[in-house]
Amino acid sequence: PGFGGSGGCGMSGAGGGGTSDATPASSGDDGKSDDESPLAKLWKSYEKALEAEPLKMKALTSLVGFAIGDILAQKFIQKTDLDWYRLFRLASFGLLVHGPSSHWFYGKLDARFPGTSASIVFTKVFIDQVLWNPIFGVMFFSYVAMLEGKGIDNVVNKVRNELLTAVTGSWKVWPLAHTINFRFVPSSQRVLYINSIQIGYNC
Repeated sequence: PGFGGSGGCGMSGAGGGGTSDATPASSGDDGKSDDESPLAKLWKSYEKALEAEPLKMKALTSLVGFAIGDILAQKFIQKTDLDWYRLFRLASFGLLVHGPSSHWFYGKLDARFPGTSASIVFTKVFIDQVLWNPIFGVMFFSYVAMLEGKGIDNVVNKVRNELLTAVTGSWKVWPLAHTINFRFVPSSQRVLYINSIQIGYNC
């Protein structure tokens, strides 16, 4: 769906009682047409829930994004039987860490640097990729190590041996993705956009 999408209302001609006057299509209590597409209704329901409970919805969005990415990776790239525990690790990371931390970080970033000018977008992308990116990597290594029952030494080794590769590797995708994000995507929908990209990136 397009971000900030909207549904339309329709009118249907109906002959009845010997008249040819057009009558409105049946509408719900909110006056919106019942002819609205299921996707438009789903999108409006998501937006409504996002406005009412942003933290909860962003956490659930990340859960779904990380889960789909790992299922696709296991089944179609690695072509192995589904590792349910690995799926749990990634999906729960999305729910408990990625969604909430993204809600906090991007909320603070948008509040500190409002607007969509070129300089503002560049500043946000720089902060995200140079400062937040490695912090996020450490959070990921720590969370996975905790669920795998590995100690702090494992996290330290991961940071020393893999963090730089992970951060610089992400620069092939995320600077461009976040340029689009900070220029065109409404603040409330950043986590949904990020998780849409994250599905392919995780694969």
